[in-house]
Amino acid sequence: MNDQEVFTALQNKFKEKQDDPVELGRWLFDSKYWDKQEEIMRSVWKHKKTAVKSCNSGGKSRISAEIALLFLLRFRPSRVITTAPTFTQVEEILWKEIHSLYHKSRIPFNGHLTSTELDMGITDGHPWQMIGISTNEENRMQGFKSPHLLVIMDEALGIDSIIWRAIEGLLPFRVLAIGNPLDPVGDFFNCFQNDQWNCIQIDGNECVEWQEKHGKIPGLITREWIEERKDEWGEKSPEYQARILGEFPQSSEDAVIKREWVEAARLKEPEHDEFAHRVEACDVASKHGKNSTVFTERTGNTFFRCQAIRDIGILAAGDKLARDYGTKKVDTIIFDSDGMGEGLDEYMQRKHIPFLAFHGGHGYKALEDKKFKNLRTQFYCILAKKLEKGLISFKNLPQKEYDILKNQLCCINYKPCDPLGRIRIETKEDLHARQIASPDSADSCMMSEYAIWMSKFGDMRGYSYR
Repeated sequence: MNDQEVFTALQNKFKEKQDDPVELGRWLFDSKYWDKQEEIMRSVWKHKKTAVKSCNSGGKSRISAEIALLFLLRFRPSRVITTAPTFTQVEEILWKEIHSLYHKSRIPFNGHLTSTELDMGITDGHPWQMIGISTNEENRMQGFKSPHLLVIMDEALGIDSIIWRAIEGLLPFRVLAIGNPLDPVGDFFNCFQNDQWNCIQIDGNECVEWQEKHGKIPGLITREWIEERKDEWGEKSPEYQARILGEFPQSSEDAVIKREWVEAARLKEPEHDEFAHRVEACDVASKHGKNSTVFTERTGNTFFRCQAIRDIGILAAGDKLARDYGTKKVDTIIFDSDGMGEGLDEYMQRKHIPFLAFHGGHGYKALEDKKFKNLRTQFYCILAKKLEKGLISFKNLPQKEYDILKNQLCCINYKPCDPLGRIRIETKEDLHARQIASPDSADSCMMSEYAIWMSKFGDMRGYSYR
């Protein structure tokens, strides 16, 4: 056979296998896959969105690279965008695998390959290419249009929420979000609570058991490494859950509120006490910022609403509280009267609506100021204790509001005690530094606890204005 006949034969073989990425990868790259890698490959071909939570060394980077190249060949024209939290992760991890596969392919790609770009030219008027980028600027993740656009989010846990939103705006044909499940908060975690995503878990023990039956694959997790980590971390540690089992830890060891307490509150039957104190709490946000104004409604220990509203101004928030006070017979309205809430404070006074002011700033003393750093810390700890004892019911919350509240409540950690030995928790600024959004729903929930607590020490009902 001459060169042209060989090339034609290869092309025909490719067409036979192109609809099954596993068979195509085995033939094209002479690859060996274990079960979960095959499941991921076929999921990307079948499902619009695939999310993978993986143990360490479960083969996620290698399989992401294969998917990127196979997709580029299978769909024409197509674009593949790979991203990660840092450019070093893009270049040194995923794109090193892409380079290795590119050069061993049975069919030459005949493209122009650089460190983080593969240009295959123009097809049907569309770019045919693969690009690796890392950014936290939304405008840099725009303009990548294609009839067949695949976005691969490597180490997806660390990718900024702004980039997740920008990727949605691209209207991709396929998305693969893959990473270690180190922290049970944020966009990556939310994928596994959303039925729009086909979700896959890579358990290190399953990977080892597969290799013991079918032969070792270089680079994958080993039994020895798992046993060493078991001794070092302990099987119940969050680190073991995430890096060995490929599972989001139930909660951080330093979490103020444990995830299992919140999930138990979701199952607890609501109270039915017509004399219980009725509270509406409001965490106020700027109309033009990224955060939401949240309205939390509860009666006694039963929550009915934790509604987050974007782009609502102070006057509109005040009008809503005034309406709810009149129509729902709320006993106590409470909001953070520092920062954005200062304007709401004055507005409610002019409306003659009674309210309870919460001072959540760092400098405001706790009621037990020898034990707690500030008021916010004290009432998060009180809320945590009630959740631990099973006194709170979230059963009546709408599912979406519950999911948001659960994630926010469980993301706040203790900090080391201050020089006076007082308990401290993370501030909003601390959470932002960990790339966690402002806990608006959680703060509103916490403030409602302050109102319930204060109602025990005085009559908080607004009889004079009824």
